[in-house]
Amino acid sequence: MRKTFTIVLKIIFSVYFLFIIFIQVYDQNFFESEKVGKIKNKYALPFFEQNWGMFSPNPPMGNHYFLVKFESGNIESDYIDIHKKVREKSFNSLFSIDQRIIKYFAECYNDIVRKKSKNINIEKNIHSSHGLESILNYSKIVLNNQRDFLEKTSPNDSVFVKIYLIDEQLNKDIYKDKTYTKSFIELDRIYLTTTENGK
Repeated sequence: MRKTFTIVLKIIFSVYFLFIIFIQVYDQNFFESEKVGKIKNKYALPFFEQNWGMFSPNPPMGNHYFLVKFESGNIESDYIDIHKKVREKSFNSLFSIDQRIIKYFAECYNDIVRKKSKNINIEKNIHSSHGLESILNYSKIVLNNQRDFLEKTSPNDSVFVKIYLIDEQLNKDIYKDKTYTKSFIELDRIYLTTTENGK
């Protein structure tokens, strides 16, 4: 009887903790469920989420990403989220190499914010920020895919880029539904390339 009780108890605990692990990885967005989301927000997070406030008085709560907009004379592109495709690919696997790119984007974001907080004019002195240099190089790759924009330009036209650093802050009350407050930093009209290079 005692052995049976022990086995049953182990099964219950195993199922319970597997369920908690399942709830914790729910944010990977492999599927959506309103019921699972409520259980996660109202039960799993309050009891099992690590309190980073123990290690940091102001832990990160939200998302950081870049939007870019290309300009050449009076021609403008749409706003482009350069993270979008990388994020979508990263959700396809728990061990996606795209996670490294996302992490590097975060480092670029932090470097730009640090330099701006020190009143360094990185728009005029691009080499003072390795983060900005990296985003500009990546923007050239993005530009090559903007056929509609490039077809409206003439050979040797200068292409400028506006870069927006989006700060999407998550509400800190874990008992409430997720809501975000957005703010941004704008880096205005930085020279990128000429259209002969873009094409």
